[in-house]
Amino acid sequence: MYLYNLIAQGEHGTLEFKYEINDPRKIARTLVAFANTGGGRLLVGIKDNGTVSGVSIDEEYYMVESGAKLYSRPEIDFKLKIHPVPNGRHVLEFIIESSTSKPHAVVCPGKLPEAYIRVHDENILAHPVWIKVQERLKSPGEIKYTVKHNRLLTYIKGKEAQTLETLMKEVFLSKRESMEIITDLVASGIMEIETTNSGSVFKLK
Repeated sequence: MYLYNLIAQGEHGTLEFKYEINDPRKIARTLVAFANTGGGRLLVGIKDNGTVSGVSIDEEYYMVESGAKLYSRPEIDFKLKIHPVPNGRHVLEFIIESSTSKPHAVVCPGKLPEAYIRVHDENILAHPVWIKVQERLKSPGEIKYTVKHNRLLTYIKGKEAQTLETLMKEVFLSKRESMEIITDLVASGIMEIETTNSGSVFKLK
């Protein structure tokens, strides 16, 4: 009953279905996104429409373990629940907690690491400012507010969320300066990041 209640929810921010896993690098995106956001459950052996198909245990476990250990940095811990289904196969439920070691990123030979976050039922590439904020939160320190911080805050007050590019242009800051200032303000809880599949924007909290 537990499994079918879970499936009935459909895919969402903390639940994803996979019929089977053929590429540990691709499943690493989901594991990283869950770990970087609010955690989640990955059900392997379920079609996108919620139909239970089941899988063999060893092969699918190896794929997820490879994604978590070989293609994720830092490595991602997970728990496993095994659910027998009527056709003699199994549904594997991988449980990933929200990580205290974020940011996690997918690492592949020949490519730069890519951090993902979970937005609704999608894995979205994290904005570089989000990554900087997570690094900052690991070793918080006193933020020295400058005239440039005040200039950005004065501009954005009362406005809708803005892209990094807009803030750079309107406040006459370089990309590096903008990212550092926004990182300060997000890390201190004054601003926040909104991410969709169209990109990331920033606004006062």
